[in-house]
Amino acid sequence: MRGSTVLSVWIAGVLVAGGTLALAGDGPDWANDLAPISAVDWNYERAAHLLERAGFGAAPSEIEKLAAMAPAEAVNALIDYENVDNSALVPFEPSGIYPHGHKFRSLEAAVPKALLTGMAFGIKASQDGPLPYQPAINEFYTLLWSEHMEMQRAAHWWAERMLLTPRPMEEKLTLFWHDHFATSQSKLMNYELMMAQIETLRKHANGNFRKMLVAVAQDPAMLIWLDNRENVKGKPNENFAREVMELFTMGEGHGYSEHDIREMARAFTGWTMKPVETVDDKAEFVDDPKLHDDGEKTFLGKTGTFNGYDAINIILEQPATSKFVAGKLYKHFVREQLDPKVNDQLAKQLVESNYDLKPMLKTILLSKDFYSPASVGTQIKSPVHFLVSTCRKLDIKRLPGIPDYIETSGSQLGQLLFYPPNVAGWPGDRSWINPATLLSRGNYVYAMLFPDPESYPAPDKIGPEGYRKIPLMFPEYNIPPQVWNEASQKMEPVSLVEYDRHLAGIGAGMMGKDKKGDKPADAPKMMKPDMSQGKSRMSQLAHGERFNLAVGVYTGYVQAYDRVKPRPRTTAKVNFIEMAEEGQVQTVEGAVDYFSRRFLTVPLAAERRTAIIDFLTSELGGDKVEFTNKATEEALRRVVHLILSAPEYQLG
Repeated sequence: MRGSTVLSVWIAGVLVAGGTLALAGDGPDWANDLAPISAVDWNYERAAHLLERAGFGAAPSEIEKLAAMAPAEAVNALIDYENVDNSALVPFEPSGIYPHGHKFRSLEAAVPKALLTGMAFGIKASQDGPLPYQPAINEFYTLLWSEHMEMQRAAHWWAERMLLTPRPMEEKLTLFWHDHFATSQSKLMNYELMMAQIETLRKHANGNFRKMLVAVAQDPAMLIWLDNRENVKGKPNENFAREVMELFTMGEGHGYSEHDIREMARAFTGWTMKPVETVDDKAEFVDDPKLHDDGEKTFLGKTGTFNGYDAINIILEQPATSKFVAGKLYKHFVREQLDPKVNDQLAKQLVESNYDLKPMLKTILLSKDFYSPASVGTQIKSPVHFLVSTCRKLDIKRLPGIPDYIETSGSQLGQLLFYPPNVAGWPGDRSWINPATLLSRGNYVYAMLFPDPESYPAPDKIGPEGYRKIPLMFPEYNIPPQVWNEASQKMEPVSLVEYDRHLAGIGAGMMGKDKKGDKPADAPKMMKPDMSQGKSRMSQLAHGERFNLAVGVYTGYVQAYDRVKPRPRTTAKVNFIEMAEEGQVQTVEGAVDYFSRRFLTVPLAAERRTAIIDFLTSELGGDKVEFTNKATEEALRRVVHLILSAPEYQLG
């Protein structure tokens, strides 16, 4: 509790404009003024703030390019990103996790068909041997793990796209809408559907909100996530109707009733999708008139034989919708404190543009309010923003694999792409920071600047702690233990003795890590072996039966590791002497100030700045920075680590 209290005091102190710290946005009291900033007031710091909020930060050269433009030109360059060529971005490369042509389904869905056809997941469900159904069970768990691990690869790929894109606003908006229309792989277990939804959000990110809302309502991932594919005449499912008003458009408790939800659910009946079981089944939206309730409905003050399109139009006519959407975008890009008059102005502009987003976004990013002391340096960076912006400001051209991005963003910092915690998305703001996550952020920076590949095992190829011992616990099933071979990039069998030693080595290597470090956030939920009596419940339940779940769990993740391509294991390529030379650094004090300006929006507290200067002076043996000194590179790395670990760096 004491650590949390101290952190709360720090947050309150740093976020208060006019306190002991001079914020980068100090200047005229522009709060709540939507008038555009003038060219006279435009400078490097404000261009850096724009790139921080409308993107993920940037290296000095990119900031200088934007600072040389007129303010409106700079904002337009970011928002009208369709004019920017991004063809150099590398598309996601699938691993090929469906060699038998079948995708993951629950056992409840697969078993009835298996009983009729003798096949499950493209594999014969009945074969000779003591466990005749085991191959199909193995494939079930292999697909379960493969889907999860392939989604993690996709999350790494998307984060690297954020790092490398010449259209930062496109990815920042796509991330915003991913949080807004929060859909999770934890329920879908189909990475292709999740990737397709993200592409839909990217397509409409700066376009028309109505078109995006229709596209999302008909998106297969959303149809599964909020159960509208099961919403049929006579048996309406209210999940999507409720959330579309509560979370996506009008806001919780703003102008709708339980009756409105029930009636709207009827309007959305028949919006469903084709089943997806094999690689040949294309996920497609279907508007099925046979499943649609075409009776009269009354909701939000209107009566008629409404369908899904009508329902969306009626929602958009509600004053609460434009205020909610405008307000949420404002809070994301500007600050949490939203003046009602500002909200009304932005909502009015959104309605007048027929819900085209660009005019309102340009008003927000060009406004004096956006550059006011009340707004600059007052947002706590989300984990994704923290990790991506750090790499962008370092001008790194690959997202490092050491330390592992997925392990850091998910298990340690609490934001794994494609896995929002619930339909409301990530809570954000101050929830991102506590003593543990602040320490983890600093540890990430250290591991990136001082990588040690030899002592950093591939986290995506280490079996989950609860399942690693299965071959040792059940020798009677002759489960071949396997370990990842870095040289061959394959799982390879070893003896039980070697495997026992391997597990002991993993335990020693993991002792200094977060206990959750080897089980990424939102890993597939499975029956866990009960090792307390030497035998697992899953073994006992299956004993004498035609399959064994313990065998399936272990075999599944071993096979999945072979199917799913390994995540990158690259280290960050960065040279701080070159940076210092480019910044014309000559003294220790100049070095600290240069790197502070490069990375920070909120200046270092005076005592922290002095302490870092004293540290670098001690490291270099004087107040001069000699670029020929062999100790200079490491000393500068340590200084940058101190700056990037400081509380001030968590704000943007």
